[in-house]
Amino acid sequence: MRIAVYCPSYEDVSGVQEIVRRVSAHMIERGDAVAIVARARRGALPSVDAASGAAMLRVRLERAPYPARGLRAYRRFARRFPSGVVQLVRAVRGWEPEVIATFCSKFHAPYVLGLRVAVPAPIVINLQNAAVTADGPESPRLQWLLQRCASRVVTASEPVADYARRCLPDRADRVVVVPNAVDRELFEDAMPTRRARPYVLAVGRLAAQKGFDVLLHAVAAAGTSQELVVAGDGPDREALERRAVELGIAARVSFLGSVGRPQVAGLMRGAAVVAIPSRFEGHPLVCLEAMAAGAPIVASDLPVLAGSVQHEKTALLVPVDDVTALAAAIRRLDADPALARRLADAALAAVRGFPTWADVATAMVDEFRHAIASRRKRGASPSRRDVEA
Repeated sequence: MRIAVYCPSYEDVSGVQEIVRRVSAHMIERGDAVAIVARARRGALPSVDAASGAAMLRVRLERAPYPARGLRAYRRFARRFPSGVVQLVRAVRGWEPEVIATFCSKFHAPYVLGLRVAVPAPIVINLQNAAVTADGPESPRLQWLLQRCASRVVTASEPVADYARRCLPDRADRVVVVPNAVDRELFEDAMPTRRARPYVLAVGRLAAQKGFDVLLHAVAAAGTSQELVVAGDGPDREALERRAVELGIAARVSFLGSVGRPQVAGLMRGAAVVAIPSRFEGHPLVCLEAMAAGAPIVASDLPVLAGSVQHEKTALLVPVDDVTALAAAIRRLDADPALARRLADAALAAVRGFPTWADVATAMVDEFRHAIASRRKRGASPSRRDVEA
């Protein structure tokens, strides 16, 4: 099968990058041909993604704006969209895909519509988050348009699937759940990272979604001697560094910047606690990875985590944005090593029963085949009428 994966943000370090990379690599191992279509960047970049083996197609893209970005953003999008969609269609048509899979594409829904109309291949969209995403706030019109373009909608968790069904009730039967996976061997077998003192670990993009500002306050309030280690980078790094200084804990907070998966695995294996204080998620890889590393976990009590961890059984869950509860959970695990070990061992046992990336790739290809078969059964070429139907 020839597959075009439209993921504009693919070359940004993120959980979605890891998902697309892993799934694409397994599809290629199966004998499928995969091209990843990403946003163009300055400078010479390789035509093949070394991590997955997929071909790379790059196009100059301007994501669709939302009201908070102002009139100037709308004007810029209107000016750049026509040439961008022409380039995108030309690149994807040149690949001659049998199916198009999209990731992180809500704010690229107008481009997906262009693909839907101009490329004779069904579209399968993948949703990693519900209403609010890392790219911006809820946008019902863009979400509606995106799902109207799709033959199938693959979601990372049941709560995200429920959101997709509410957005387009007449196509609820096209929505399925394919949960994310984890490279268990990498995280189980990594050599634990040792530091001068026990540490709380946070991994992820330094942005409001991840709640690391709440974590800084919680570490300051917990009253332990633990260090806080933050692995990741993003737009809020300077603000978080200033916050650590203001709270008087800068001397025991380390911002490592972006690190590779093997280093993340070692950090998780050595952590006293892996903290996941996110304000929203779809099905966070960091949780699955911490479970596979056998690390004690403290996380926000998000509906999407219900299928992965259970309070007091495999993790401690606390309300979103609750500094006091998060600090108490960190303090509790520090004071009770036996509890920390029990939770970590139970999480490790649980994650061994979760899907592998090979399982995820197989499930995705099954959805692709379903979309192709449905298109052939209808016997219709793509048109605007299909989107409106």
